[in-house]
Amino acid sequence: MGMNSAELRMMEVIDNNSKRIHNVAKKIWEFAEIGWKEFKSSALLMDEFEKEGFEVQRGLLGKHPKFGNEIDMPTAFKAVYKGKEDGPVVGLLLEYDALPNGHACGHNLIASAGFAAALGLKEAFKDIGTVIAYGTPAEEQDGSKQYILAGGHLKEVDLVLINHYGRDWCSEVTGKAMVTPTYDNWITFYGQAAHASAAPEEGRSALDAVMLAALGFEFMREHMVETNRIHYIISKGGTASNTVPEEATLNLCLRSNDSGELNDMMRRADNIIRGAELMTDTKAVYKWDAPWYCATPVPSLYHDAADYAVDLGLDRSRFSFGNMPRASSDLGFIAYEIPTVEITWPIVKDGETPPTGHSDELAAITCQEFPIEQSILAGKLMALTALRVAGNPEKLSALKEEFARNFSE
Repeated sequence: MGMNSAELRMMEVIDNNSKRIHNVAKKIWEFAEIGWKEFKSSALLMDEFEKEGFEVQRGLLGKHPKFGNEIDMPTAFKAVYKGKEDGPVVGLLLEYDALPNGHACGHNLIASAGFAAALGLKEAFKDIGTVIAYGTPAEEQDGSKQYILAGGHLKEVDLVLINHYGRDWCSEVTGKAMVTPTYDNWITFYGQAAHASAAPEEGRSALDAVMLAALGFEFMREHMVETNRIHYIISKGGTASNTVPEEATLNLCLRSNDSGELNDMMRRADNIIRGAELMTDTKAVYKWDAPWYCATPVPSLYHDAADYAVDLGLDRSRFSFGNMPRASSDLGFIAYEIPTVEITWPIVKDGETPPTGHSDELAAITCQEFPIEQSILAGKLMALTALRVAGNPEKLSALKEEFARNFSE
């Protein structure tokens, strides 16, 4: 296809800011702030956006999508660049939270790629529409995108783009649907304490209930879709072996490749928990949090992004489609509601094996030159995709119609 003058200018702007983008990636890597504590990282990004003329809202008030309570998010932000009034609105999602062992998931690079895309789109959208960059904290914990969405901060957005490192290039959104009980008590069983030897008949073991529930989930594995996942830990099981535990907690996570299947898993889990209560004469206290649903698919958008990659010197054949989801992300909340594409890019050079995700080895390389350069290239593809899709009224309209056809409650 080849790039026109506006697209070439957009790439030039990104290239001219390469040193600045590198600094953003490296500084956030150095800060290595865990979720909800990314004060330096978010401040750095907000300062950079303000230098570019974006109107920045520092801190966002979100809403829980299921319970409706307000969620104060001081490390979230919304940076708006208004070009042409009444034009299309593109949303870019930036992450910047670390794990306890540093940036072992490369979120500093998600931020640098998003920043690069924003710089280019600002130049291109002066006469087209609006560009909004969202700072979305705590992805590695309970997430924030669901609260940002439910708080109404994305209501004007037509198209969403994000990125993540991977083994090779890809342009889909493939996260598993996921749900956990709320983190305040997970699944906590309450029984009756008693001396385990002198008066066991007076006790009702909360730990017995947890173990029976866990056994129920093990039997459930045999009779569910192979791509479903159940994983758990016993985070509290009593205080002394000679005392019947009156309180015990099971931390549970359910995942599926299908949102409807996830709802059925929750129903079956409820029955297992109820059965454990009845067998042990205990009481379980829990409530399901809002599920992280799967993205509503928009294949034409995914293929368009791969096609556009050719103009950046990338091999179209490296982009694969129909990939099976492996992990989950709060991105599912937004991609379920708004047309979204996630650009995945290789974090190591061809022929090299990438370190395992969340490992110390991965954290050690996310500040290096090659991954940062790759993130900038991903930012260029995000910008080019956004311009060619959102900047084309016919294509954007067709994309929204495709999204509507594929959306299901």
